[in-house]
Amino acid sequence: MTNPLHILKLGGGAGNDHAATLRNLAERIQRGERWVLVHGVSDAANRLGDQVGYPAQMLTTNGGHSSRYTDARTIEIFGQAVGGVNQLMVAELARQGVNAVGLTGPNIIQAQRKAAIRAIVNGRQVIVRDDHTGSITGVNAPLLTTLLDAGFTPVVAPMAMGLEFERLNVDGDLVAANLARALGADALVILSNVPGLMRDLHDPTSLVTGFSLDELERYEPLAAGRMKKKLLAAQAAQVSRTILADSRGDHPLDAALAGGGTHITAAQATVVA
Repeated sequence: MTNPLHILKLGGGAGNDHAATLRNLAERIQRGERWVLVHGVSDAANRLGDQVGYPAQMLTTNGGHSSRYTDARTIEIFGQAVGGVNQLMVAELARQGVNAVGLTGPNIIQAQRKAAIRAIVNGRQVIVRDDHTGSITGVNAPLLTTLLDAGFTPVVAPMAMGLEFERLNVDGDLVAANLARALGADALVILSNVPGLMRDLHDPTSLVTGFSLDELERYEPLAAGRMKKKLLAAQAAQVSRTILADSRGDHPLDAALAGGGTHITAAQATVVA
């Protein structure tokens, strides 16, 4: 019987604990588990943008979804940040004895560039037409399967190739979800700098510990900012469970898989917080 496959999305925002998560991931891989790691780059891209005098700008849609405004200059900055973070994560996993291989997106993720984005800027709706972001249309599952079968751990960055072979910024949570669906993963684990879906971001006891996908509409109003994309990812992944949990801790993966965070199941949950 083939070992179960898990997809891990490790957030790239400020406050995520990459060191602890990579250490815990390496421990689990060395015990024989199979993982694909997808990482974010938002904080690294923000810092690089500040360094070169081109700060990041965010777009917010009418539905409340936020994303990076990625014009021609920003996609260059974003691409540099993607490469740097990917290389650092591969090197750290290798240092801990994992045969990791970095995939910086365009050779693994396909997407269609968004022709226009409706966003709210200063309270007014505007149409943005020069954005280099994309909607994911496919993934190179055979390449990932070949690497996994050969004993490698793929480390995938959130950058895609468009129909005209242009680089596109794509959402990391949705990259992980698409990989989970295409590879038939057993679970999708999304670690970030929050404990999971919260009823009140200022109250650590308000964590929603679990619900099923058919209850998503009930819980979606609780999501704000980036959490909205994580719920979309849970819906898109089509796996038996998606876990939204905290990257901050000594063994964040162990904690998540042992019941920590918010567990979103494909079937009706027996217990709902």
